[in-house]
Amino acid sequence: MDEVGALARSFNNMTRQLAEQRERLVQTERVAAWRELARRLAHELKNPLTPLQITVENMVRARKLPKKQFDEVFKESTATLEAEIENLKTIVGRFSDFSKLPKPQALEMDAREAVRRVVKLYGPALEEKEIELGTSISAEPLPILGDSELLHRALSNLVLNAMDAMPEGGTLTVSAVRAREMVRISVADTGAGLTPEECERLFTPYYTTKQHGTGLGLAIVQSVIADHNGTIAVENVEGGGARFVIGLPLAESAEA
Repeated sequence: MDEVGALARSFNNMTRQLAEQRERLVQTERVAAWRELARRLAHELKNPLTPLQITVENMVRARKLPKKQFDEVFKESTATLEAEIENLKTIVGRFSDFSKLPKPQALEMDAREAVRRVVKLYGPALEEKEIELGTSISAEPLPILGDSELLHRALSNLVLNAMDAMPEGGTLTVSAVRAREMVRISVADTGAGLTPEECERLFTPYYTTKQHGTGLGLAIVQSVIADHNGTIAVENVEGGGARFVIGLPLAESAEA
């Protein structure tokens, strides 16, 4: 009995230690996330604030110029101020959108229609950028419980991301098929592909490989898909490029 008691105490101690370690890890990750948020926000706001400051300083100096010259400086400066203020609004809006993503208003819908809507919307832009479009959409309905607007937003983000990956043109391939009890939607490009680190961190909020990105686009996509009880993953495509794969559960009526 003593051995059993000692084993039980040892097990309890191990469980307690694991719980403490997990809590410390959660707290560490939370602090790291807030630090990254602060860093990204400071970086994004600094870009428009610098020209705003310079423009105001130029306007102050221009007060000493003759009226005609001052009017010219004033006109240019106000245009710059308006543009940078809009830039600030856009940045704040992106962060605000991520923090206030609505919960899906789930209704039965055909996943094929969500895919076709995005393909139709970006068709002209793809043609303009000399990006060929390939589609593979199931002939059979793909019923899911989803929010058409949120799914449209998520798929649009993936298409735009793929277009950005092919500045010199290429091929965008979009598919929507049934995979057992799931709907499988994929968006693939023929760009440069991703490094192992990028594949691992791409959905992390505020992580971005783009010079002027906020790192929120793919995090928003993941949030939308997770709210639909789905999954999303990214993989490199043999021969070059990347493929984003979404898995969404079929509606119960379809499974029945």
